Amino acid sequence: MKEEISASYRDWLKEQDMPKGKRSAMLSALELFSKQGYDGTSTMAIAQHAGISQATIFKYFKTKDDLLQAILEPMIKNLLPEYREDFLADIPETTTLRQTVRFLIRDRYAFLKQNKEVVMIFFTQVMTNTDTRTTFNHFISETASMFIDYVYDTLKKSGDLQAGLTPAAVLRTIAGQLMIYFLQRQIVLPDMTVDEDADLQTIEDLIVRALSKK
Repeated sequence: MKEEISASYRDWLKEQDMPKGKRSAMLSALELFSKQGYDGTSTMAIAQHAGISQATIFKYFKTKDDLLQAILEPMIKNLLPEYREDFLADIPETTTLRQTVRFLIRDRYAFLKQNKEVVMIFFTQVMTNTDTRTTFNHFISETASMFIDYVYDTLKKSGDLQAGLTPAAVLRTIAGQLMIYFLQRQIVLPDMTVDEDADLQTIEDLIVRALSKK
């Protein structure tokens, strides 16, 4: 990596060299799009939240969609690849299946929490916007071979991975459990008091049982 990556997209955005009004518009849009959805957020609401005028927003972004793309594009095209490289480099080389699963679950959940605003925007846009879905699918296609080379091979080297499980099946098992829990915490029951450490331990146990040799 050429430079240190911030813990979250919001932190990264705050550090970028851009006019104050542009940054304020992007930060407010990031928050409101994640909470209310893109269609449920007007440029007026963004301006009021940011403490700027709508004219300031349209000075930097011709349309609301341009503002959305200004938020998403650097994450997809620049930051996600760099986050991915850091993540893959941190995976322990020699470990048990459980230790690898524990690292994957806790590391990726921490990433989702730190970037929950932009993750929620991604989630809704990938479901509804063809261009965003195409761009994101391209990123996933590039990542698939790296998943096999680093994650799947590490799990196989542990000697505990169930025979016959394909990389796709392993990815679905891990990512599925993690995303369901993340969405439950952010959308379904955001105000419910939970013991996240205990919940992550339960998820780890479920995944280990699903992947390990019987």
